[in-house]
Amino acid sequence: MRIERLKWPSFKCIGGLLFLLPLSVWSAPLDALLSADQLHFAGEFRAELSVDAVNDTLDVLKIRGDDPLFAGTNVGDYLGQHVRLSYALNPKLFVEGGFWRRKITYRTDEESLDSWQLAGQYRVFGDQSSRLHGALRLSAWGNRSPSLKKNTPTQVGGRTVNTISIDEVEDTQTQLDAIASWRFNRKNTVSGFVGVGRGSVSTGNLSATYTSSNGCNYILTFNQTETVGQLAAPCSATGTVIGEFKTSQSVLPEFSYDTSYLQLGGSWLWQSGDWAMRAGYQFQHLNRGNVDNLITSRGGTSYQNNHIVVADLFRRITPHVALFVRGQAMSNQFVGEIPFIYNSVTASKFNRKYGLVSFGVNMAF
Repeated sequence: MRIERLKWPSFKCIGGLLFLLPLSVWSAPLDALLSADQLHFAGEFRAELSVDAVNDTLDVLKIRGDDPLFAGTNVGDYLGQHVRLSYALNPKLFVEGGFWRRKITYRTDEESLDSWQLAGQYRVFGDQSSRLHGALRLSAWGNRSPSLKKNTPTQVGGRTVNTISIDEVEDTQTQLDAIASWRFNRKNTVSGFVGVGRGSVSTGNLSATYTSSNGCNYILTFNQTETVGQLAAPCSATGTVIGEFKTSQSVLPEFSYDTSYLQLGGSWLWQSGDWAMRAGYQFQHLNRGNVDNLITSRGGTSYQNNHIVVADLFRRITPHVALFVRGQAMSNQFVGEIPFIYNSVTASKFNRKYGLVSFGVNMAF
């Protein structure tokens, strides 16, 4: 039997724009906006399309512009797109999937990576006449890149390498969230959530180029137990020239690891007529086991927490279509959102704030 769309005699204005709002957004990215107050009819379909970016022009809050090292540069420029599709199997259960394409610039390097997500959310209690709603959400999500390369000097395993290249790097996570929402008047709803997750990061081939103290160039390859250096080209340096060398240590195991995490947060939704606004906060704490222990044992700082704030504004333009603008700010750039870019070599870069702006369209049928 088909349920009438959002009939609440005492909350009639909610039946407008709320129908167009995203079901519960993404897992990990934008979890700050999770909500249990989701009422559907069987067969309902929703879609969100967006362009996501940051550069000097879009950085209106100076999240990146206040950085003492990278302000005024292209470091951290971001351009991406995402699409998310949702389908209600019945009035209490919906499933969704999404795909996110990202390009991030670091000086002369432009790295490309893809993100994905699958999720199902079940409303445990609450109906059309309820103020209080509760839901459970189970999701899987991850990120992948066929190749990442850094063309500037980097400290790796006690050596300063000229370039470093990683192939087939990815991460995969599973996550469970409990969500509650309270609709306390016609225009305002507040939500809270707590969740746990587990994941893994894996890396394929890891290699680097290295120049020795006598000026010879080597190609370094890393495996699970050792590092091998091969002379890249004939070298006419004075003294002994070694064609190949090996060490009994390798950083490759530090690029592949398991992780667990805890998150919590909440959000507020306001809506009136054709307008709606949301604001949410998410705190995430990660445990990466031996990777963070290694970083601290070498005198570095590990970054296990991230504070994330998300806000968006919607304007309905037809009964089934709304436009939106969204901002997202992070205290520690992409910690927990793109796990595979965090390792013992890159950890020192995660002490910086970061932010994105999104422009998109949301549709419901």
